Amino acid sequence: MAPSAYEPAPRPLPLPASEPEYDDNGVDLTLLRWMASLTPTERLRVLQANVVALQKLRDGRLRS
Repeated sequence: MAPSAYEPAPRPLPLPASEPEYDDNGVDLTLLRWMASLTPTERLRVLQANVVALQKLRDGRLRS
C-alpha cells in the first residue's frame, strides 16, 4: 500500500551539544544529518510531502 501524501514526515532527532548546527558557509548541518539518518523510503516520503505542499501553494496562487 502506498503511503499517503499527507503522512507527516519523520521528525529530526536532537543533536548532541558538541555538534555545530551550521558550517562556515551558513549551511544548516542539522538538516543534512537528519536526512542522512533516514531510510531511502523515509526520504521519498519527505520529498513527496514537500511536492504536495508546493503544489498546494502553487494552486492557491493560481486561483487568486
